Amino acid sequence: MSYTATCRTSRYCRRSIMNSLEAPPSSREAALLAMTMFLALVVVLVMAAPAAADGLVIVARPAGEAGPQSDAVAISPQPRSSQFVPAGWQTYTVQPGDTLSGVSARFNLPPGVLLARNGLVNADRIEVGQMLRIEGTAAPASTLPADGPLARVQFWPWPPAQGQTLAVWLQTQASVTISLAFAGEAYPVLADGPAGWALIPVGALAFPTTYLLTVTVGTATFVLPVPVTAGVFETEAIPPEASDPILSEAAKVQAELERLTTLFAGYTALPWNPRARFRLPLDDAAPRTAPFGSRRTYGSSTALTFHTGEDFGAPPGTAVRAPAAGVVVLAEPLFVRGNAVVVDHGRGVFTGYWHLQTIRVQAGDRVQAGQVLGEVGSTGLSTGPHLHWEMRVGGVAVDPLQWVEQHDE
Repeated sequence: MSYTATCRTSRYCRRSIMNSLEAPPSSREAALLAMTMFLALVVVLVMAAPAAADGLVIVARPAGEAGPQSDAVAISPQPRSSQFVPAGWQTYTVQPGDTLSGVSARFNLPPGVLLARNGLVNADRIEVGQMLRIEGTAAPASTLPADGPLARVQFWPWPPAQGQTLAVWLQTQASVTISLAFAGEAYPVLADGPAGWALIPVGALAFPTTYLLTVTVGTATFVLPVPVTAGVFETEAIPPEASDPILSEAAKVQAELERLTTLFAGYTALPWNPRARFRLPLDDAAPRTAPFGSRRTYGSSTALTFHTGEDFGAPPGTAVRAPAAGVVVLAEPLFVRGNAVVVDHGRGVFTGYWHLQTIRVQAGDRVQAGQVLGEVGSTGLSTGPHLHWEMRVGGVAVDPLQWVEQHDE
């Protein structure tokens, strides 16, 4: 909660200001000057605060003061990939075989209304992976009882979008057991006394709708609605000449995927936390050549997949550096991903680096932010020199740029 919000709801703060105004004449001018400076600071803080979409804080309040409150403190930089459908909109991603009339019938909307809401002119031109906006309702506001065991819940980002990681901070009235589930799936809560936090990865292909977050504190259970918004992603068809080497080696591709899936499912006590920030693995000038989450089809297949990381174009031999401290858990050639490195940052957070020309670390090495992991190359199934950088949270591929400290494009 910001200082301005604390002062606005604190009887002590209001009483202190009033006491200053009731001071003897010799100190009244000083008190007025102090209050003027305080109000000026409040204005600066409010103007400098991020938009309400950056985060959300729900606090247990006395009767008559319940309701959600936007956090006025910068919880984290806005993600680079922050292009969202406005909160309160339901969306639909076009699937193979869909027609505009079919989608209209599914949502009981006249085709003309669907055309207008999405700025479409040709009813015959919708594509697989395209996102259609369908009017819906926003999630209801959440409240916490003032006398309950859960004192505070903080979310970032808010609302979360497809492919993002939702960080949840929890504060209880006393040190009790805390557990958490999102959409029916349990996620670990790292607790330290009455405070704890959890990371919830939102899949890049998750349907944009409102999901339920269940928090159990001791014997009490709280259910909070979490609206997931749709990201705006590119759509690309990978041509047969690029996709055939993958599709024709299904057994090798599957074996590599299963090995990495097991690796990414690990959970260690390394000291990463959701207030930490990453640096980019390459110089900030390296162009992004394929963004995270872009919808893809391969060859003649109509199956919709997505790009699991960020691709950066760079000359061969360019140094690839660790974005944060961690332990190397894989450093070897792979069939699809070429020379590969995987770093475990702790708490279920991993980063991967594919298609390297050379590898400069080995499994078991402890690395610090900025340490060289390898050099950019074009090994494995790659069509040119680049770095594929991805992030996994709880085994789910998420947007790594959400956690990058320097976020200007």
